[in-house]
Amino acid sequence: MKKLLLISFILLAMAGISVAQVIENFESIKMNLMLGGTTDNSTMTVVPNPHRFGLDSTEYVVNFFRSKNGVPWGGFYATVGTPVDFTVNKFVHVKVWKPRISPNKFKIEGGVAGDLEIFAKYPQTVVNGWEDIVFDFRSKTGTYPKVQFMPDFEDPLTLTDDITIYFDEIMVNNDSLPNTPTGYMIEDYESIPLNVMVNGTTDASYMVKVPNPAPGGINMSNYVVKFLRDKNGWPWDGFWSPTPVDVTTNKYMHVKVYKPRTSPIKFKIEKSGENHEILSLNTQTIINGWEDMVFDFSAYTGPWTVIAFMPDFEDPVTLADSIVIYFDDIILNNSPNPIVPPVQKINVDMHGAHLTAGQPVYLSGDFGGIYGTWAEPGTIAGNEMTDPEGDSIYSLTMNLASAIYKFKFFKGAGWNGGENVSADRTLTVTGDFNNTYKFGKSPASVNFKVDMKGSGLAGETVYVAGNFGGIYGSWNAPGTNLNNVLTAGTPATDSIYSIFMVLDSIGTYQLKFFKGAGWNGGEWTGDPNRIYKIRQDTIFNLKWGMKYPEGISENLLTGKIQVYPNPVKEILNIVSSTELNQIVITNMIGQDVFRLNNVGLGQKAINVSELSKGVYFITFYGKSGGKLTQKILKY
Repeated sequence: MKKLLLISFILLAMAGISVAQVIENFESIKMNLMLGGTTDNSTMTVVPNPHRFGLDSTEYVVNFFRSKNGVPWGGFYATVGTPVDFTVNKFVHVKVWKPRISPNKFKIEGGVAGDLEIFAKYPQTVVNGWEDIVFDFRSKTGTYPKVQFMPDFEDPLTLTDDITIYFDEIMVNNDSLPNTPTGYMIEDYESIPLNVMVNGTTDASYMVKVPNPAPGGINMSNYVVKFLRDKNGWPWDGFWSPTPVDVTTNKYMHVKVYKPRTSPIKFKIEKSGENHEILSLNTQTIINGWEDMVFDFSAYTGPWTVIAFMPDFEDPVTLADSIVIYFDDIILNNSPNPIVPPVQKINVDMHGAHLTAGQPVYLSGDFGGIYGTWAEPGTIAGNEMTDPEGDSIYSLTMNLASAIYKFKFFKGAGWNGGENVSADRTLTVTGDFNNTYKFGKSPASVNFKVDMKGSGLAGETVYVAGNFGGIYGSWNAPGTNLNNVLTAGTPATDSIYSIFMVLDSIGTYQLKFFKGAGWNGGEWTGDPNRIYKIRQDTIFNLKWGMKYPEGISENLLTGKIQVYPNPVKEILNIVSSTELNQIVITNMIGQDVFRLNNVGLGQKAINVSELSKGVYFITFYGKSGGKLTQKILKY
């Protein structure tokens, strides 16, 4: 869900909780176009309202360029940040401006009560004017994370020319009549006022909200502000806005900028009789790329009523030509550190996928942007995955905004080479990720069962925290994510608490269990974390406070096993002076590639010639206990 003007989010840290204020992010929900092939050139953009009268006098609306070659269901779908709740409010309202009369449709998806796609409750009656279109969802309840809007649902489509449709203010309330008071605003496409500071009649500077011209790195948002900086402008050209901020707790203002040159940047806070204008804490270093600029207001406190931003404070101005500057995401928090680009990488293990020589591997999903929306494999070069290490692990580095995405992997061009999984894969993005999947195999599920006997549990909730990602978060503080709660088993006297998790990817995970909210209730203080390799559906039976399984020590086998040669090409020799139960070789993502049981002692020879080149781990399990893992290199 989009904010109205000011929204808050929670930044969690080991030392406590800080509430950051998103002053403005100039965003709207991500509108994924529903198109009809290569001849459908429909587009959607947020634009200044060209018809500011009647029902809609807001500044920004959506321009839907409706191609005559489109599909009946032309429109958009979006995953909203906060699912829309239809428990009390049952009616969706959308303001539309259309050059013709035609049906309107709206759809909600992903709720436990089932999906529903319906026509408007009342037929459209107005042409070339704003009208409130109402959709009746009284048959549904609960939350829905995805919405679809089809403002011109004619089947078959009879357009002889392209048309332009506008819509705005997608809202849900509990009133079935049009033009009723605003309820829960799903999206209003608005932003704070930007009052441009210019130098009289010779200064042609202006600001307008536009699609992000360079999504990537620290800024994957859909919309940003374009600032045409006139060569005849003042040093302090920029904007001011009557937008309240409070620097009592949060002291650092952040603004993302994209500039064609380096120059000083200033931010100002004001209130009656007082103002403070400062340069950025960090010096701009990036040209033609997004950079987070930080402004330190730790010397001040309390509420302020006006902000001002000057993204190119050169005095005197030496521009020979006007320039274009972009900025976005004005955020007040308590961190002096600039935002760094997220590390986002998807890997797929193609062992056993029967790739033919030279056959490419593609990724396709509803990512949007440069990756397209379910683009046919082979049509977008940027969706091809690569295997630089030659180990059959194909990778793609991505730049994705925080959202929930659906996707699949494909062998070769076209739709016929898709993997055989029961449903589209789901990826929950909240920043960094490095996920590995197995082609044709659904992500692994894991069940952690923890014996809490002797833990001193006295009615507290039991949580797990770790680097799981997805809906479980990455080291979310205990008590902040309901997906991380363990439940008591039956009978309760067993003191067995468990959690069933479906992880976004296989791999190695670190975690700990906690009693009660906050970081103080952990099994033990500080490192080490528990570490588990998840490479298939697994059940772990664990004991609270036990860092390693009972009777196993990493030291029992130290000095008793020799492995040579390393690096190895064909034959790997093992010499053990103690009896071994098992030898297991795994690849970099934890998958077994070799297993030998009932090993005994003495010398063994393992043929590894068929393994791909790369790094592997060989693990030895002693008959009387103990486990030892070493790294080997196959060339």
